[in-house]
Order: sequence, then C-alpha cells, then structure tokens
Amino acid sequence: MSLTEKQLIVLDELFESGGDEAAVRQKHNISYGLWQKWLSDESFSKAISDRIDSAKRQSRIILSKYVPLAAAKLVQLCNSENNETSRKAALNILSLQTGQSLNADDADQPVEPVQTIDPATASKILAALAENENP
Repeated sequence: MSLTEKQLIVLDELFESGGDEAAVRQKHNISYGLWQKWLSDESFSKAISDRIDSAKRQSRIILSKYVPLAAAKLVQLCNSENNETSRKAALNILSLQTGQSLNADDADQPVEPVQTIDPATASKILAALAENENP
C-alpha cells in the first residue's frame, strides 16, 4: 500500500520539526488512534525507518570528514599536562581503535578486557603513558 499525500506531508513535517509527534499530530488534526494505525502500517513504518537510516547515513558522512582532525586532536591531548585530560584522550584513542565505547566517566568500573592488542604492544603503550605522567 502506498502512502497518502497527507501521510507524506506529515512525515516531512515530523522530520523537519525534530520528531515532535504530538505537535505534528495536533497541527494536522490526527487522532492518537489514527496515528497508531499509521504506525502499524508496514508502508508508513518503513518510510519512517528509511528516513531514519538516511539521516544516520548523512550524519556518518559529515562526521567522517572530521575523524582525522579529531584523531589528531586526541593525540595532542595525550600530551596534556593535566593527567585526567591525557587519560581521557588515551581512552578515546583506544576506543577508536577497538570500536568500543570507553566512556572516560565509566573508566573506574570493571571493563571486560578486549583481546585485540598483543602483550608487547600493550606494554609499549603503557610505558609511553607512564613516561607521559612522569616527565
């Protein structure tokens, strides 16, 4: 089943308004029951999913342009005189390499070790970090 013109207008407005469903429903005089019916419709829900996927793809493209700049900045921050800043930068670099999110605020909590770094490399990293802390 294809989407009606009203559904397409509502979808456009939903994404332009930042996802405020209640405001969009009210503006277009759509009852909660009708909204739920639309959401259960496969075509309508697929249209929403497709737009979300498109928005995610667009943001990844934009962010990918700045990854090298962010990586360079993190490397610079590893040399910060502030130990906490240096530690957080190192954690962020490691999280970029492993693909895991290592939130610096959660660093005090136990984390399951990732077995992607061989012991010799880990030793060199730890030695470099130790040199950084004790100039």
